[in-house]
Amino acid sequence: MKAVEIKNLSFKYEEETSFVINNLSLTVEKGEFLCVLGENGSGKSTLARLINGLLPCTDGEIKVLGVSTKNKANLYEVRKNVGMVFQNPDNQMVATIVEDDIAFGPENLGVPPAEIGERIDFALKATDMEAFRYHQGQRLSGGQKQRIAIAGALAVKPQILILDESTAMLDPKGRREVLSVVKKLNEEGITVIAITHYMDEAVMADRVIIMHRGEIVKQGTPHEIFSLGSELSAYGLEVPRAVYIKNELKKAGLPISDNVLTENELSLELCKLFQKV
Repeated sequence: MKAVEIKNLSFKYEEETSFVINNLSLTVEKGEFLCVLGENGSGKSTLARLINGLLPCTDGEIKVLGVSTKNKANLYEVRKNVGMVFQNPDNQMVATIVEDDIAFGPENLGVPPAEIGERIDFALKATDMEAFRYHQGQRLSGGQKQRIAIAGALAVKPQILILDESTAMLDPKGRREVLSVVKKLNEEGITVIAITHYMDEAVMADRVIIMHRGEIVKQGTPHEIFSLGSELSAYGLEVPRAVYIKNELKKAGLPISDNVLTENELSLELCKLFQKV
């Protein structure tokens, strides 16, 4: 069974005349880490909300784990299996204390109290936030708040986790914290769909798609997408800094591997080269 199947999806907001999503088809495999890139207005955040049933699917069809979102009776089942983490963690906090905030989702699903405790334990451990169980959420750092937001989504026990620009408001340290947790969750079997405009976040994905004006214009592995180089500027994107530096060094004649995608990989590659000198 596929995690997500989208066929001929089109969508426009009531006040708009043009389509935000235009005849889009996409399949996401179970356990896949998919990164959706695109400039503002490309339709990527709208796509996330359509998958989770937060927006109605009227033209085309979306199936989540085989369940169609077109039938309103299915939306409870869909949202139970799709966890959403949005851009601003402050907007997602509903309780003062961390454990109460994480418990909110399971409580609304009617999960028995004993099991809610187990789910809180699981979510805190998965996000490395066990030490903050009784802390006040508003006193945490941005990265810590976002990890609690992820923990709240995990407490519902979703099979799919969608991150909609979830690192956009974080500093570099906070972004690293959140991305580390997301990568670990994916390795443990959760399907991840990461919506972002940060090219360097696409490095950890299995597959990358680029959206432009509501359509998928490019897709492939991170290496294949980054190899497009200056062509990405047509979609308001640039290659990650490490890839740009690698390309410039290769032009200068240094024998650097094409597989280098991150700053750490670039540093290791340069160290190897200098050791040979």
